[in-house]
Amino acid sequence: MKRILVTIFASALVSCVGPADPDHGLVENLPVVINKNDVFSLSLRADNFSINQIFTLSLSIPSNKKILSTLIVTDFSSTDSSVIQILGENDSTIFNYMIESNKTLSSSSNYSASKKGLISLNSFSGIINWVVTATSE
Repeated sequence: MKRILVTIFASALVSCVGPADPDHGLVENLPVVINKNDVFSLSLRADNFSINQIFTLSLSIPSNKKILSTLIVTDFSSTDSSVIQILGENDSTIFNYMIESNKTLSSSSNYSASKKGLISLNSFSGIINWVVTATSE
């Protein structure tokens, strides 16, 4: 009898499964940030997510290159305002993006002294992929 109970228990334990891994690679409402000397990247899959965070950038753009920012927003759904910015010395604005719809934006600037990345999302739902790096020119 013990052997049968152990077998049933072991079978039940083996057949238990956890939640499926997300097929898109992102966990909902958990920003993924890469902050290195050659790239700053933020990826997020959000559902009614709010965040107001400033990142001190490790980005080091050589003086002979431009700073390049690429922002992709998909599956957008929100009724409130959201902003993403790159700030330079004395909090001067290098890039400023209002998030109000799906969009794909790519911008470059001669201003290479980036200091901060600001993300301010209010009840945001959608996917954000944002990369800041030096141009290859």
